[in-house]
Amino acid sequence: MRTWALIVDTWREALARKTLLGFAGASTLFLLTVTFALDLDIVQGSLAAATLFGHPLEMHGGPVAITEVVTGGLSAFAGLTYGLGIFLAVFATGNQVPNLMRRGTVDLYLSRPVSRTHVLLGRFLGGVTVVAANLLYLCGGLMVIVGLKTGVWEGRFILAALLILVVFLSFLGFMYLVGVLSGSTPLSVMLSYGLWVISMPLAAHDKIAAAMDSRLSIAIVNGLYWVLPKTAELGRDIVRLVLDQGTPGASALATTTAFGAACLGLAVALFRRKSF
Repeated sequence: MRTWALIVDTWREALARKTLLGFAGASTLFLLTVTFALDLDIVQGSLAAATLFGHPLEMHGGPVAITEVVTGGLSAFAGLTYGLGIFLAVFATGNQVPNLMRRGTVDLYLSRPVSRTHVLLGRFLGGVTVVAANLLYLCGGLMVIVGLKTGVWEGRFILAALLILVVFLSFLGFMYLVGVLSGSTPLSVMLSYGLWVISMPLAAHDKIAAAMDSRLSIAIVNGLYWVLPKTAELGRDIVRLVLDQGTPGASALATTTAFGAACLGLAVALFRRKSF
């Protein structure tokens, strides 16, 4: 029950700061746009014609199998959701630890018969549920709309949403560490975006290292690649998953998860020793 109370507190905070309403509103607007703006003419399992906002879309080469249209469209949206979803989720949850550590708030939490570890992990779980609910609402809603319009139900799109959530968990663990160390919301958000920017080009770490002369520089580049989240590789894997062209790479998924877990574990250790 104590964990549930911490999760409920996180949701109340998200509602009070309009974070949850902003997520839900943007998702609902997009779903309504897809529902009313896209019109498909399907003949014997093939897309014969399509209109977007009342304007016909050109069909080069004649009718296209509707399954190809659906998987191609959903894979493109999965890639868009990956980048935009992480960006919005980081922005929405970057204040969780700094708000917790404010005078008055932290005193209230620590006065309860709950350990500091329980408090921090309960807040973490609350943030995860907020983002997960929004991701599943958006992705599940889109899958239902596309399924009703086309008769094609692509369950892999939900799996892609779960993979996006795993990547977000890694960044949330990092934000918790920065939040405990600094107590600053802007710093937590900016460093997370910086982590995203730095980790993206590291997918080509072997080519970057080959262009370097210093052994130390090569070791740093390779070390950063294996320690930091594999954002580029997992973004590619998300698209491939929807297209049914493979499963996520085990090493990329494992190292990204390990990074988030290590950051969260260190945040808990520091929070337990922090003086308020």
